[in-house]
Amino acid sequence: MSVTIPAAVFGALLSFVGASVAAGDESVPEVIVAAPRPPTAQELVGDAVPNFVKSHSTPSRVLDQLTRWRNPVCPRATGLTDAEDRFVTARILAVAAAVGAPHDESPKCKPNVFIFFALEPEKLVQVLLKEDSRLLGFHYATETKRLAVFNHPVQGWYVTSTRNWKGLEKMDDPLPLPMDPDAPPFSQGGAQLFAGKVPPGDPGSRLENYASSQVVFATVIADASKLKGMTIGPISDYLAMLTLTQARFSNSCTQLSTIMDLMASGCPGDKRPDQVTAGDLAYLRALYSADLERPVELERSNIANAMLKAFRQGH
Repeated sequence: MSVTIPAAVFGALLSFVGASVAAGDESVPEVIVAAPRPPTAQELVGDAVPNFVKSHSTPSRVLDQLTRWRNPVCPRATGLTDAEDRFVTARILAVAAAVGAPHDESPKCKPNVFIFFALEPEKLVQVLLKEDSRLLGFHYATETKRLAVFNHPVQGWYVTSTRNWKGLEKMDDPLPLPMDPDAPPFSQGGAQLFAGKVPPGDPGSRLENYASSQVVFATVIADASKLKGMTIGPISDYLAMLTLTQARFSNSCTQLSTIMDLMASGCPGDKRPDQVTAGDLAYLRALYSADLERPVELERSNIANAMLKAFRQGH
């Protein structure tokens, strides 16, 4: 299953990008995923881990189960200096490798994650909206205006699909989404997927649905004007987390530290991590090794338990 932004649309998007976050400094650090400090006892008190899991996971609206990548992630960043764009891409791939997420490091891989740095991010959203609002993810026509609002420093939109135990996969969308313009309509290879049809799971089981949700395409847009003065390392880790999981945006610090606190306006600067945290890595490892064919509450509970086990073992 393949989704992409048409070349003409990508060219239009490029007309709105181009701003160096590092304020003209083209030097970038080495791409290394160093072991972060382990969480403190205070960070793990009470419901800290279950709350962390809930804040980092957005269930599929069609299946109401957690989503993750099944096909290898192939990111492409644009809008910074060439060196910074390459660093962002390499950093996302390095984090994916560290947590066991599928990824493609080939320079010829077909991008399924586009990251744009722009001084006018609202205009990029409008370009996507004009081309095909379904690139902004599953939604109904009445929700389009709300979905297209750009109100955070960095925002992501995800196209997802539902796959059952037989391998039948359908796009999560009220209408069919064009896939490959060169393929015959409604072919198995998929110029279009049938609208409104969700692959059947196993209604006879309460613990296993025998169906899962996948992210198949992501668009991430960063408001470069709001990232000025920040270094490329923390920004790249934030983007890696946003790419590999549909984390929810928050304006306050979380009890268990996360790189997602980097953009939280209500989180003091000295509380904001400068790299992916132990909680982030533990969550991603648990997410990409979990059985995601279960009801969402079971999925979240199993991920939280796996995280706590990893913390006890010092991983």
